[in-house]
Amino acid sequence: MSSQPAPPRPSNDHRRTSGAPKRQSILPKPSSIFLDTTVLIAQHAQITGTHPVTIGPNTVLHPHSKLSSAVAPVVLGEGCVVFERAKVGVGMGAEGDAEGKRGSMAPPARGSGSVRESMRSEGTVLGRNVVVDSGAVVEAAEVGEGSVVEVGAVLGRGSIIGRYCTISASSVIPPYTRLPDYTVVYSGNQQRVDRTLQLRPEILEQKMAVHAKQLDMFKKLIPNNIAKWS
Repeated sequence: MSSQPAPPRPSNDHRRTSGAPKRQSILPKPSSIFLDTTVLIAQHAQITGTHPVTIGPNTVLHPHSKLSSAVAPVVLGEGCVVFERAKVGVGMGAEGDAEGKRGSMAPPARGSGSVRESMRSEGTVLGRNVVVDSGAVVEAAEVGEGSVVEVGAVLGRGSIIGRYCTISASSVIPPYTRLPDYTVVYSGNQQRVDRTLQLRPEILEQKMAVHAKQLDMFKKLIPNNIAKWS
């Protein structure tokens, strides 16, 4: 065996250090963001674009949810919930993971110049207590109060969804479609009216009470990263 001593370890002073500046996000930030102080924005939620974004009281953005005002403004009313990987804003349906669903949506009317200008001006508005579930894409002009967009559903550009509607999982609403209040869309494109919610206000009140409890639960379980956007 060799009795030679092992070479000394290099001092900590000689460790490699990088003087390069921290990488900045290349995604554009909205020209203005209006946030209520009670909004919950989880870490890794994204808000991008060039038009204004307005988010009302007690709204919750889960991790990896995305809001984009790249084409038109986005407004979220009080108590909205946008779950993981859900996307809200005109133009979000063109992203890669929505490519398959986009193919089944009706194409916009011809005369592209006027259509593009109308899409820029209409924006996306979610009413009070709207829920956008995981993987859903919402480009609708308006989603009425208390409506639920379930997992993987797609709301086409310019569509108008009434109050207390339910768009079931993986359903596709073509662009510029109008749905009356209490409509349930299921099995892709079948529709019916939810008579229970329509005719029994006490059931509707119970549903909204459960929604309010969920908002409170999210605030206890999800760290708030609102300071990043304030």
